[in-house]
Amino acid sequence: MRHQIKLRKFGRESHQRKALLRSLCTSLVKYEKIETTLAKAKDLRRVMEKAVTLAKNYNNPEKLNAKGGEGQTVEQHLAAIRAAKRVALSSYFNASQDREILGRNEIKKYISNLKTEDRKAVEKYMEDQSNPKPEFVLDYIPAVATRKVTIKKTVDGKTVKEEITKERGKKREVNGKTVGAASEKRGGATRILRVEGVLTKLLNRIAPRFKDVNGGYTQIYKLGNRRGDNAEMAIIQFSK
Repeated sequence: MRHQIKLRKFGRESHQRKALLRSLCTSLVKYEKIETTLAKAKDLRRVMEKAVTLAKNYNNPEKLNAKGGEGQTVEQHLAAIRAAKRVALSSYFNASQDREILGRNEIKKYISNLKTEDRKAVEKYMEDQSNPKPEFVLDYIPAVATRKVTIKKTVDGKTVKEEITKERGKKREVNGKTVGAASEKRGGATRILRVEGVLTKLLNRIAPRFKDVNGGYTQIYKLGNRRGDNAEMAIIQFSK
């Protein structure tokens, strides 16, 4: 008999339950608010609380107890502890690492799936990097390739070779005309957009909200029963 056992099986084997909870954790960190069944929300809260606590300790050097020794400085020991914490945290999520999107078409496809506000913010930042950078964007490298070219110049009646650097894919003045990416080949230059993964978002943006809070990182709101199977539905979200 299963007396006083709170673990729910959801009609799945252990590896399937772990995959389910990893998927739910990934969605919760990505969207910060999801709708699911009440039973799944309660199990998700149990796992998510542990993940947020680990992320809080990652950002707090005092709780990592980095002491050095055995040929390591305190900084090296701290870096090793943090690396181990990242590995432990990555087991809570699917595809937790930062994402690198290559090429104009792939970037355009990614941006088209964002919310209107986020899409406009990313487009403005890509047009002019002096604009504010969206929180979820780590870096953007425009399609500018540099190459070294040897030219010949005449100095005091002598021909001299000089090596200069040219940028392809960038607008510039040539013979009084503005020449840019549309009027010349870019020589293999590729746009690169780096966006944060769920692990980076949890460490840098979500965990700091709860630095003065001990537990209670998520909230569950009941929605009533679902039509069809009559399952109890709920919304789970971060409390801050």
